[in-house]
Amino acid sequence: MTSLFRSSPRRVPARRRKTARIACWSLAGTLAGALAWTTAFGPGLTGTPGRSDTVAIAASTVSQDPVPMAMEQIVAAGDSAYALAADHQAVYEWSTGQANWQKIRGAAQKLYAGGDRLYAIEPGSGDISRYGGEPNQWTRIGGPGATFAATSKDLYGISPDHSGVWKYSGRGDVWNKVGDPAGNLYTGPDKALYATNPVTKDIVKYDGGRWKVVGGPGAAFAVTDNNFYGLTPDHKAVVEYDAKKNVWNPVGGPAGTILASNTLYATRPDTGELYKYNGSPGKWNRVSGAAAAFATSGDHLYRLAPDKLSVQRYAGSGADDKWADLGAPPASAVPATPAEKLARLDALTQLGDKAFGDWVETRAAHQLGKPDRYEFNWTTNGCNDPAPNRLGTYDFTFACIRHDFGYRNYKDLQGEDVFQHGADWNSPKDRVDRIFHQDLLAVCDEMGFPVHHTATERAACVKAADVYFAAVVVAS
Repeated sequence: MTSLFRSSPRRVPARRRKTARIACWSLAGTLAGALAWTTAFGPGLTGTPGRSDTVAIAASTVSQDPVPMAMEQIVAAGDSAYALAADHQAVYEWSTGQANWQKIRGAAQKLYAGGDRLYAIEPGSGDISRYGGEPNQWTRIGGPGATFAATSKDLYGISPDHSGVWKYSGRGDVWNKVGDPAGNLYTGPDKALYATNPVTKDIVKYDGGRWKVVGGPGAAFAVTDNNFYGLTPDHKAVVEYDAKKNVWNPVGGPAGTILASNTLYATRPDTGELYKYNGSPGKWNRVSGAAAAFATSGDHLYRLAPDKLSVQRYAGSGADDKWADLGAPPASAVPATPAEKLARLDALTQLGDKAFGDWVETRAAHQLGKPDRYEFNWTTNGCNDPAPNRLGTYDFTFACIRHDFGYRNYKDLQGEDVFQHGADWNSPKDRVDRIFHQDLLAVCDEMGFPVHHTATERAACVKAADVYFAAVVVAS
């Protein structure tokens, strides 16, 4: 197995993007033109063990499956939280922009996050992949590494034998070496990178081309947007680095571990409770009881329940213990066989109102995070640029989304050749294109509140629909 860190580019086959809707857009464009409590963090963290004030989210907001999935790891990036299933067979996302947990990929070995980016380690190979923002959109960007750490802009890794620190170039799977042997990496929201010396255990800072020793060994380190903190080897004090004086100053007493994003947190060593540093030495606020894990991104804080069957998001003022329950991803149903999946796909891609209604309901269930044994590919880019999603008051977006659904799932299941030609020249592409035309014309036929279209407007819409259809017919 070779390392992911490479100093020269290698050609990697790119996933073919759907080529439909790439012709005749000039005519379509022409038509469109016509249309709290503070606790002293000194001799030890204090507080009332086990106290919790969880704020439940309304059932209309979070749909809790009666059989929640057990989780092993949670990480946070941007406004989202991500969970790795305990069996490592799925990764799920929760964000403020969706109603529930959504599956975004299958098996993974481990997750890393930084800024608003998520990375996953591939099972078996150990390769690292970057999340593209939509379910199943993942791109391999490197080979195996001993560990990785990400800022809001950059990704770093240690080679499998710990012989060097490498920085991802942002291109393909090309990595550039920026440091010598290292034991571990620490990053924060900004660009700062720290590493431990594998021999002396000293902590060193990377400053865009050179490394500087800034301290001795520590049990753990954490980076905020402005400061750098450490936990002494004996876990008896949390300390803050003063870069101007090159000294470490105590800001807290004993702790089990520390973590940070924009804010520093520490766990009480005897109870596991979580405390938030308020910026003044010795001043900490209790914000949580014990948890299986904590994760933070920006000003967001999440915790994994002790039984690992639910995730909560901090909803307090920074000086109290209030959490909103995000539930858990639903336990996965038995995956459909390829034959079952193909039969279901055929049923969803038929002409007529019945199949269209079935597809709409299936998509809505997916968006709500309901268990789906078929695990279809729901990625879409709407109507391909320069084709507009809307022409005047007519909105073709839904038709384009359904068209993407048919194209991408048939290609995933049967391959490009069968998709294009099928059996006896009855290709899935032909049928999906005809359904696209049907869905476009259905938009043109819509009349009544709130828009009463004139005959001229409907004629222009039909003409545009014909252009869209002609474009996908000729597309390869």
